[in-house]
Amino acid sequence: MSMAPVDPFPADSVPHPRSAQSFRPRPSIEPPSARRAPDVRESAPRPPPVEIAFLVNYGVPVEALHYATSVARRQGVSADAVLIAEGVVSEEVFYRALADHLRVAYLDEDVALAPGVFATASEGYLRLREDRRGLRWLFAPRGTEIFRLMSVARAARGRPLFAVTTRARFSEALRAAYPPELARAASFSAERVDQDLCVRGSLRLGPLAFATAFLAGVIACLLAPVEALSLPAAFFLAGAFLSSVFLRLAACGASFMREETPGWIEDARLPVYTVVIALYKEASVARQLARAIDRFDYPRAKLDVKFVVECDDEATAAALRACPPRAPHEIVVAPEGVPRTKPRALNIAMPLARGSLVAVYDAEDIPDGRQLRRAAALFAAAPENVACLQASLVIDNGGLNWMTELFALEYAALFDVYNKGLAALALPIFLGGTSNHFRLDALREIGFWDAYNVTEDADLGLRLARAGFHVRTFESHTFEEAPAEFRALVKQRTRWFKGWMQTAIAHCRHPARLFADLGARRAVAVLAMFVGGVLGPLLGPLLMGRLAYDAVFGALLAPKTIFETACSALWCFVALSGAAALLWPLLLGMRRRNLPGRRTAFFLLPLWLFMLSVACGRALFELWRNPFHWEKTEHGLTTRGHPEPPSGEEPLLEVEAGA
Repeated sequence: MSMAPVDPFPADSVPHPRSAQSFRPRPSIEPPSARRAPDVRESAPRPPPVEIAFLVNYGVPVEALHYATSVARRQGVSADAVLIAEGVVSEEVFYRALADHLRVAYLDEDVALAPGVFATASEGYLRLREDRRGLRWLFAPRGTEIFRLMSVARAARGRPLFAVTTRARFSEALRAAYPPELARAASFSAERVDQDLCVRGSLRLGPLAFATAFLAGVIACLLAPVEALSLPAAFFLAGAFLSSVFLRLAACGASFMREETPGWIEDARLPVYTVVIALYKEASVARQLARAIDRFDYPRAKLDVKFVVECDDEATAAALRACPPRAPHEIVVAPEGVPRTKPRALNIAMPLARGSLVAVYDAEDIPDGRQLRRAAALFAAAPENVACLQASLVIDNGGLNWMTELFALEYAALFDVYNKGLAALALPIFLGGTSNHFRLDALREIGFWDAYNVTEDADLGLRLARAGFHVRTFESHTFEEAPAEFRALVKQRTRWFKGWMQTAIAHCRHPARLFADLGARRAVAVLAMFVGGVLGPLLGPLLMGRLAYDAVFGALLAPKTIFETACSALWCFVALSGAAALLWPLLLGMRRRNLPGRRTAFFLLPLWLFMLSVACGRALFELWRNPFHWEKTEHGLTTRGHPEPPSGEEPLLEVEAGA
C-alpha cells in the first residue's frame, strides 16, 4: 500500500463530447496471421450494448459504437473499455456523458473518503464522507456495472445518492486515502512475510563481520607459508570453484534442450496484464519507452501500464506527459521515503495492479512486441507453481567499443545459455532486473520485492524458489543499452556485486533452513552460483597470481611427492575446466545470438575480468560503507541499433538511434 498520487492518462484525449471528428476507431493491432476472415453472419452489426448506446445522444457516431462492440466481443471485454482504451472516446468525455445521462453529479475534484473504503474498492465503489449535496457513494463503473447503475438511478426517481468519476480519479482518490503507515509498507512488504530472508535484518554488524572475517581468514591461510594452513584453504577453494565450474558446464549442456513453444492464444482468453516501469531521471528515453509500449501486440483494454517516478523527478513525469503511450496508463508518484530504490518503487505500484500477470521493464527497454502474448500463453499452459518467466536480454549497442562488445557477449552467454540451462535443470535462477513476467498471486505470497536489496531481481528469484515456485525462460527478447564508459560500467557492476553479497549473506545465514527449503541439489547449486558470482571476481586475481607464482617458482609444474602431484593435478584441472566454463557459454551465446563480429573481443577478455574484480572489491567496501545505496546507471547516452535476430526472425521494432 502507498500514499502515492497518480497522474492519470487514459488513451488519446478528445476535445469535446459533441465533437464528432474526435471519435475515430483505431485499426486492430493483431498480426495479419491472427486476423479472422470475414463472417457473413456478422455483416449486419448488432445494436450496441446498453453501457455505450447512450453515447449516440452525446455526439458519438454510431459507427464508433459498432466498432467498439465488435472489438469487445473478440477481446472478451466490455465495449466501454474498448472505447476508452483505443482512444475513440476519452475517459473524461465518457464519464461526463454517463453522469449527465444518469442525472447524477460528476466529480472532477479531490474528494474525502470515509474510513474503511478499501473493503469496497475491489467492488468498484467508494464510500464518501457526506457533503452538502448528500452524496454517499463514488462510482467509476465499467461494463455491466453501468447497466446496474442505470437501474439504480431510475429507481431513485431523481434523488440518487452517488456520484460518478473517471477510473483514473477513482484510483487517485483511493491512493490519497492511504494512511502514512500503509504508504511506508512498500519499504517492508517482504519483511512482513519473512524477515529472515530480507537484507535489512541480515546485514547487521555481526553477520557482515563474520562473512568478512571468514573471507579474510581463507585468504590468509592460502598465503601462509605453513602447509598445515595453506593446503586446507587451497582444497576448500578448489572444491568451491569446481562446484561452480561443474554447474556452468552442466547448464551449458542442458541449454540444448528445447524450450516449450507457446501456442497462439485468442484475445478473449488473454488476462489483464499489468506492466510496471520504475523510472528515475529518465526523461531522455521517455519517447522511446512510449513507442515500445505501443508496439505490444496485446489488447489495449487488457493493458494496465504503470510508470512509477520519484517525487523529486518532475522532468521524467513531464517527458512522459509530453510523449505518452497511446495505451491507457498511470504515472504514479512515489512518496518520500527510504530506501530510494527500484524495488520500493515497484512495491508502490503493486496494491492496485489490475492484472493477474505482471511484467517489469526498465526505462531503456525495447521488448519484442509479442512478448506479453507469448508469456500469457505459456502461463496458461504451465502449472500453477511456475511463478515467473524470464525473457532474454540483448545488448543492441554492442558495436560501440570493447566494453559494449563484451557486455553483449556476456548477456548472450547468461540469458541464451546459462539461464536456459538452469531452467531446464529445474534449478533456481537469479533473475535479470527486467523482462520478468510474474503471476501476481505468487508475488503477493512472498511479499513482493525486498526494498533494501540493490539486486532485487536475484533475491526475488531465490525467494520464489524457497517458497516452492519455479522460474522458466522463454523465447523472447528485449533490447537493452550497455554502459559505454568505464566509470559507468564499474559503478553498475559495483551495485550488482553488492546486491549479490547482500543476497548471499541474507540467504546463507541459516544453512540448515536453506537446504530444507530448496533440497540438497538445488541448495548446492545456489551456493555454487554465489561462489562463481562473488568469490570468483573477488579472489580471481589473487588465485591467478598464486598459480603463476607456483608455476614459475613452486612445485606446480614439477611436483616431487605424490601429495604435490595430487595438488598440482587438482589446481591444473581447476584452471583448465574454469577456462572451459568461462569460454563455452560465451561461444554458444555468440552463435545463438548471431554475434560473429564480436570474436575479436575475446582478446580483451582479461581486461573485462579485471574490471569485474575492481567492481567486486569496490562492492565489498560499499557493503561496509553504504550498504543500501543505489548507484544509478544513466541511460539514453549512446546510439543504439538492433543486432540481427536469431533464427532469421524479423525484428518487430524499429531501430532507436540516439535514444
